[in-house]
This record gives sequence, structure tokens and C-alpha cells, in this order.
Amino acid sequence: MEKGKRREVVVSALQFACTDDVSTNLATAERLVRAAHGKGANIILIQELFEGYYFCQAQREDFFQRAKPYKDHPTILKMQELAKELGVVMPVSFFEEANNAHYNSIAIIDADGSDLGLYRKSHIPDGPGYQEKFYFNPGDTGFKVFQTKFAKIGVGKGFY
Repeated sequence: MEKGKRREVVVSALQFACTDDVSTNLATAERLVRAAHGKGANIILIQELFEGYYFCQAQREDFFQRAKPYKDHPTILKMQELAKELGVVMPVSFFEEANNAHYNSIAIIDADGSDLGLYRKSHIPDGPGYQEKFYFNPGDTGFKVFQTKFAKIGVGKGFY
């Protein structure tokens, strides 16, 4: 940044009641991202695992069907289009399937729509209401910092 120039970063964190319908949740997320952008946000974080309701409260094998590979993940592709259209940075949480492992992952989407990379959550809680160790392997990406258009951002121990 040039000396004397001011940079304004406005961060918005979104949370909403999810349904069990991915397209409904994506539409809600898009509406809220647009609203946050309209209020000046340029880094917009949607809640963790927003494609559906929080399924980790019970241990059910059928929930593994929700996981998808990172490459060409439909939600990430949709959010890349939205980020590019609005010129915003968006960390996008998703349930990832990679080989025989499953991760609670987040892709960092820059304001031009490019995918800057992946973080796999390393701290996996386990206890009443949080059966995440049943679903997720500990992340193997290490803690990363991503240079976005507006700021350097990282994803820590948990997502939020």
C-alpha cells in the first residue's frame, strides 16, 4: 500500500438457520452476502458448514454422503462467481472428501473470484452435541495465511 493511502477493511460474519436443502441454504447465503456487501463489507464470512444443518450432533454413516471433493466443488464454484461479481473476499466452509479421509475445510476466495487455497480444520471437538471426530480427520494443511485483495487473513484453531 502506498504511504499515506488509507485502506478500509470491513468484515462481516453471517449466520442463519440452515435447512437440509443445499440450494435453499446457498440462496440464503447469497442474499446475506449481497446485503453485507451493500453495507460496505469487503471480507464476508459465511458460517461453518452452511450447506445444511449442523449434522455433527449425531453419529450417522449416511451423513458422509454430504462430503464432496475440493476440486470442482459446486458450492465453492458458485461462491467464486459471487465473490468476483461483488469484488469481495469470501472464506467458504465445506465438508470435504479427499481419498479415504473427510475434513471440515475452508476455501479462501479472493475478490477476483480466484481460489487462493485450502485450510483443513485441525482442532476437532468431540463431546455432547459436537461429534465432529466421528466425521472429520484432523487437518493436514497446517495454519496458513492468505494474501487477499483487502488484507492478509488466516483461519485459526477452529473456524470462528
